[in-house]
Amino acid sequence: MSESAAKRYADELRAWRASLKMTQKEFADRIDHSLALVAAVEQCVRAPTPTFARACDAATRAPGTFERWQVQVIEESYPAFFAPVVEFERSAARIHGWYLGAVPGLLQTADYARAIVRASRLTYSDDEIERTVDARTGRQEIVSSEHPPMLWYVIHEGVLRHVIGSPDVMAEQLDKLLAMAARPGIIVQLLPFSAPDHAGVEGPIEVYDFESAPSVGYTECHRGGRIVEAQTEVADLMVILSMLRAAALPVRESTALIRNVRSELR
Repeated sequence: MSESAAKRYADELRAWRASLKMTQKEFADRIDHSLALVAAVEQCVRAPTPTFARACDAATRAPGTFERWQVQVIEESYPAFFAPVVEFERSAARIHGWYLGAVPGLLQTADYARAIVRASRLTYSDDEIERTVDARTGRQEIVSSEHPPMLWYVIHEGVLRHVIGSPDVMAEQLDKLLAMAARPGIIVQLLPFSAPDHAGVEGPIEVYDFESAPSVGYTECHRGGRIVEAQTEVADLMVILSMLRAAALPVRESTALIRNVRSELR
């Protein structure tokens, strides 16, 4: 139990590659990924992405094996209180969220995520930071999957105006936010500074709807989070989200505000 999921994944990858009598370069060519990435995963410097894991499954003819291990690696990259959320995201049909501190993780750029992790995890080494960033950006593959969940986010205007990393990092993040908001099935609304007495002052909220299971909520505070399963509480969270949506700018005006803030960074 003391051995990390990342090390187990690396050990198994080396063992499978050895059984195939392939060098790292040959294996990298087989799975259509870079030699640098294969080496970094085997050294536990980088976290495997879902695409990398599926390619390993295909190359070793071990369907689902590396993909299951990859989920364990990703869950290990987060605090225990957040690990269940990774599975909620993977299986949800709809994700509703309210954010007042940062851009939602599923919409973050790697540089934006890196700046947040570096600022909030003061004791992390560079390798730990990169593994955490890989884990966060790896979760975003669900957005480009064949059947992605619908995303409906309300984001506070302060998230746009607080420069994370640098103006260039922030500009790239706002460009991505605009691009994602233009995609079908993704709704982004901005709660402006002018909105009075909004219902979301107590912190971020997410609610996950599933096709054949009750909805689940998630709330978070500093270094802590709570899974909400009682349906009366989930309903209360949806009321708060509904009030925030009613107070937020319409989608078109929200997009215009993002563009305006982006133009100020030039």
